Amino acid sequence: MARQGESAPALVKLSSETKPSRTKHCKTKCSQSLGIAIAKQTALGLTKSQMDFTQVAQEFNQRLALRAPFYAQHFVATTKPQGLSIDTWSQPAVYQQLLLDFAKAYPPLGKSTSPIPLENIPEQILLSHSRNSKALHSLWGQWYFGLLVPPMLEWIINAPHSLASTLEQIEQIDIASEHFYLKPHDSGRVTGFEFQLTLAPTPQVKTDIVKAARVKTTVLTPPRELQLIQWIQSHLVPSVERLTGLSPTPAKLYWSHLGYLIHWYLGEMALPNIEFEHLKALLFNTKSFEDDEDNPLYNSINLLPDTATHADNIRRVCCLRYQLANSHRCGDCPLATRAQAKRAAQA
Repeated sequence: MARQGESAPALVKLSSETKPSRTKHCKTKCSQSLGIAIAKQTALGLTKSQMDFTQVAQEFNQRLALRAPFYAQHFVATTKPQGLSIDTWSQPAVYQQLLLDFAKAYPPLGKSTSPIPLENIPEQILLSHSRNSKALHSLWGQWYFGLLVPPMLEWIINAPHSLASTLEQIEQIDIASEHFYLKPHDSGRVTGFEFQLTLAPTPQVKTDIVKAARVKTTVLTPPRELQLIQWIQSHLVPSVERLTGLSPTPAKLYWSHLGYLIHWYLGEMALPNIEFEHLKALLFNTKSFEDDEDNPLYNSINLLPDTATHADNIRRVCCLRYQLANSHRCGDCPLATRAQAKRAAQA
């Protein structure tokens, strides 16, 4: 259950606004072949076959369907992804086309009252809008992270101790950004992800073992806490870097989305309170991790005291969604909270 009266993030509401019609079939080949995956297993001294990864995928997909049916519709673990790799969707031409399609549902303000049907708005207007509107890129990023983060928290925190596969095998599966394949919707937004199961390269595993020894004892087992940090560093950081390189939206706004989403879903996972509080401190109140790398989630949200009865001011940064046509201001928008505080101070 959500803590402190939190509601589901905007993504769940957005899903009712843009109804899926059909998913585009992507023909991008897998970034790694079966032979490479087997070679990695041999290098690690493991005897598990590729079929074991198929079993892990089936087990996780079934568990996700039970725990989070909505996300199970948009996220699958697999050994044969067919979506767009991060190197493909982040090519400027590909990303710009996705944003151009996305812009059709959120035309520039002032154009929505035109007698011209929205679908007939000149492409040059939409193209300019998709390039320059921080709000449009921000909302696209919310779809991107909104369908990615909750399933991965399930994978990192629950999968190692809930699947029949060996703990060692699951913890050695690579969770870097290049193993996640985006499935685009006809509207240009993200409709889901494919998580390609493959073992991490030998050097990364060795480094992880060294780093694991430096992690202080916590309520989470060190490997799971370590994997959570690695996921931030090897997946979320590169994804934010790609997005900020493609859009006018600052990294701070994307990390605000991520902080809000991670905090919300950790609350939905019904973790023991001591574990929930520890993770909040680790992820949002810690400037750097044990490997001395900066923590990009630090101060990304307002952490409320345990006595708070609601989370209206948990966001530090406005997502800018209200700037788009056919949209509205979020119920927990920090701009509204600040305006209320200002009026109270002037009263």
